Amino acid sequence: MTNASDQFLTINNEEVNFEEDWNVGIGGGLWSTGLAIAKYLEKHQSHIRENLEELFPSKSLTVLELGSGNGFLAVCLLALLKDKIESLVVTDLADHLPLIKQTLDANHHLPLGKVSLMEHKWGEFSAPKDGEISLEARINKGDATFDLIVGSDVAYHSDLYDVLIQSLLAFSDHKTVILLGFTMTDTRPVFFQKLRENGFSYERLADHLTPSKFRGTTFGIFCLKRTRNT
Repeated sequence: MTNASDQFLTINNEEVNFEEDWNVGIGGGLWSTGLAIAKYLEKHQSHIRENLEELFPSKSLTVLELGSGNGFLAVCLLALLKDKIESLVVTDLADHLPLIKQTLDANHHLPLGKVSLMEHKWGEFSAPKDGEISLEARINKGDATFDLIVGSDVAYHSDLYDVLIQSLLAFSDHKTVILLGFTMTDTRPVFFQKLRENGFSYERLADHLTPSKFRGTTFGIFCLKRTRNT
């Protein structure tokens, strides 16, 4: 276990701390693409907040993180949008949830009451019990849409492409902004072809918007939008 309870970075005048534990699996550590997105949020925080305000004026945002891993990006998002967020749903497989909770608890100075932590296995949905209308039930059913969806290193294997896209379709509409980070050596061109086939457009953030250490590398941060229904 690496205890990173000391300040790691600062976003929107808030310290961001995280817990790391590779023993829980590949999602337990801080991958380079996750760090790239975090540094992007840190460097362009004012611009990002202004853009979201223009896209969703006078609205508290609903935010979803897919494949949170150790919870690091979830905390970054909470710091960035602490006064603009209605709810942040943080998801991963069940064996990662305790580590994510540790990271959340290490950031008790943030509005954790806006956070819901729950299991979600991409592409798998189930019918809720009669009369069940909770957020968790809607997530399980795939019947909740969000203003902002974020994910890091979520397409590192071809077996994940279809199920990830199924979850993106379930939780987004034409207004949703989707920010995903990829390592291009792991994410093959067929994934982007599948995105287009399923009605998504995408654009890679220009190099000058990314932290200098990630420019000209195989790391990429992409913004996705729904352009049509499938």
